[in-house]
Parts: sequence; C-alpha cells; structure tokens
Amino acid sequence: MITKRQYGDFVSRAGAVALALAVAIFFRAGHTGAFAQDLPSSELPGEPIPTFSEAGEQTISAQDAGVRAAGGATWGDGSDASTSEDGKTDVRLPSSDGSDASSDSFVGPKTTRYSYELSGLPSQDGQYWIVYDIMPYTERFPNLSEPQSSIVDWIFFDSGKEFWHKEPFCILSASRERLYIYHNTKVQRYVSNVVDRFIDPSKRGSTSKIKIVAVQSPEWRLRNVKYLTSAPVSVVGNGADVQGWSLASEDLGKVLSDLERRTDYSLLNASSDTVPNGEKFGWFAAAPRKAFARDYQPDSEAAAGYRGDISSVDEGYRIEATPLLSTSGDTLETLVHYQSTAVDRSKTFSMRVPTATAPRQQLEVQRPEIVSCDIFVKTSTPRGKSTIIDLGMVPLAGIKKTESNGGLVDSVSELVSSKSAFYDVLVLIEATE
Repeated sequence: MITKRQYGDFVSRAGAVALALAVAIFFRAGHTGAFAQDLPSSELPGEPIPTFSEAGEQTISAQDAGVRAAGGATWGDGSDASTSEDGKTDVRLPSSDGSDASSDSFVGPKTTRYSYELSGLPSQDGQYWIVYDIMPYTERFPNLSEPQSSIVDWIFFDSGKEFWHKEPFCILSASRERLYIYHNTKVQRYVSNVVDRFIDPSKRGSTSKIKIVAVQSPEWRLRNVKYLTSAPVSVVGNGADVQGWSLASEDLGKVLSDLERRTDYSLLNASSDTVPNGEKFGWFAAAPRKAFARDYQPDSEAAAGYRGDISSVDEGYRIEATPLLSTSGDTLETLVHYQSTAVDRSKTFSMRVPTATAPRQQLEVQRPEIVSCDIFVKTSTPRGKSTIIDLGMVPLAGIKKTESNGGLVDSVSELVSSKSAFYDVLVLIEATE
C-alpha cells in the first residue's frame, strides 16, 4: 500500500530527474553547435600553424581536495581490501586466494593514493570532445595495420609528443576508424585542418616525386651552388646539420644528373619515387648482422675448454616520407623520418682465457662503437617547384645494389657491402602540378 506522501515524493523525484535530463540534452545540443560553427571549413592562405606553447603554459590547481571535487572520486590507499565495495578488484593488491601472478611487482609500502572513478573530464581550460571520422583515409590502406599513424605523426611533429602529456588535461587517441581529440578550440581547429588535408578527395590524385640519394662527400654542392636557394626546414631529433634548398624543377633535374655521374652515388629508393598525396611511403635496407665476441668464460665441458659470449649488431636504415598538400593546394609539405644504425668501428683487445691445454691462451674481445640517427624533418615547397633536404653526414649501412619489385616498403635486396660508412643523404622532392 503506497501512501499519498510516498506517491508525492516519487512524483517530485521523477520530475526533477526529467528536468535534469532535458537541461543536459539542451546544453549538449547547444554546445555541439557552438564549437562546430567555430571550426574552419578551409585553411586560410598563409595562415600559420598554431603554436602550442601558450596553451601548454596553462596550469590547473592540483590540490588533493580540488581533484577530489572535480572528479567526484573516492580515494583509496594501501590499507584498502583487495576487493572494493562495488566489486572492483584492487590491482595494487594480490587476491585473497594468492592466485594473482602479478603480485610480485608490488614491493614496498602501498602509499600512493588512487581512484577508479571519474565523473567528468576536466574542462576548466575550454576543452571539449571531437571525434573525427578518418575512415575515408584509412580505408585506402586495407593491408596496413595502423594507417592512422600518418595523421598522428603529423600532429605530433607540430605539437611535440610532450604537449599531450601535461596540463591542461587533454587526450589524443586514434583507431583505424576514429581520431579522438579532447582539447580547446585552438587545438581542435588545427587538428580539423590536418584531418581535412588527409581526407580531401579532390587531392587524392595528386602525387609527388621523391628520390633519396646518398653520396660520400658533401662537395656535390660545389658544382650545383648556382641552382640552390636556401629554404627553411623544421627539424626534430639529432639532425643538427640538416639543410634545405629550393630550386626550379628543371634545375633539380640538372642537379640529379650531376649526382648520377659521381662514383660514390647511390639511389636508395630506386623502385618507388612517386608518392600519392597523404600517403606514407617507406624504404629500408638491412646489412648482414655483425657478430662479435664480447666475452669468454672457462668451461671444462666445452670442447675448446671455454665458451664465448657472442653478440651481434643489427645495421641498416629506414626512411619514411609523407607528402601533404595544403588546403588551398598551393603548397606541398613533406614530413621525412630517417632512422639508421651502423657500427663505425670496433675496439679490440686481447683477453687471457687459460685452459688445460693452453694455459697462456689469449683471445680477442671486441666492443663495437655503434652510431645511430633518428631525424624528423618537415619542409614546405610551392607547387611547381622543388626542394632538396640534406640530412647531413649520417650513418648508413645496407646500401642496395639492385632494384626491388616495389611496393609500400621495398624488400631487402642485394647489398653493395656490409661495411658501415657515413654518407651525405639527400631527399629530392618535386611538387608536381
């Protein structure tokens, strides 16, 4: 039997819930319309890429009380039971039956405060969600495991990875279907523009010619200095010696012809020099592993009376290039990623390894001097012109002798030599009409 008072309380609560839902739906609809209208439909000519330093400098209060109030979280500590009241298993503590195999990793006092709850994302700096549909881009690459990495790499280059791991609170996550961004309007406008440039169907047929060559001396430019006009390039990584030049397309052909006549000339991407707009193309080669003895230990059971500790070094290079037209189509930006590992030389010394049959025996031990390089470069080229990016004298091993059968990534083919060396690596980019 329900009393009139109980019925009245029920009606009042139901009305309050309905009103709250209506306000939430109205607020969300209005908020969505507001930020959708703020996003630009096209890139303004000459509009610079937004700098992220200003947004990154903003900070929020991180006092315990404020965090607890903002997140609505119930904080726990090391004294909590392994299972909470809502049934969640405490990942910090082993299960009561001792079946938790990961319990060995929890060593020492459990003093860190933690929470499972987050009732709402921090938005005091104007952050909001946009989920971008990137399927029109990624569906062009059904055989690639993570085609969305091209878009993510582009954003990371401009912002820096650390930008997404500090205040204000923000999120960048990507799947094959969606790009998830939680940030303020300034960043959302930038991301929206980048995604549009990758997806724009009007630019799908555009291509760029990219050749990657290596010569053993930087003196190649002495014969070609009349064609070269200094051009700015953006560099991330250990590329202190990266330079860029702008030149007419016909002059690029003259420079290439001069390079091809050199005896130290090598073309690193012989089979794939035409790259569609927005696609990431890669070229790589590997040298035979260099095995070396780094130690010896007496072993009476071994036939020689000792055993060697043999290790090896993987040498080779990988180059990736992603050309991307601006929204207006007047400028081609190209993101180039160069990675290489090589053994420059080895330090060798003799180590005494006495055995019963050879008490004075000495064997050579080697310690290789390994050099590596990891450079991200981005350059801008007006349509109809060309650019040369000089990555500097970088380590290079595994130079290919013959052409491969092509494809997104060249297969490893015959090698000129397994000897490591430093080469002047050049990226020649022609922005076709």
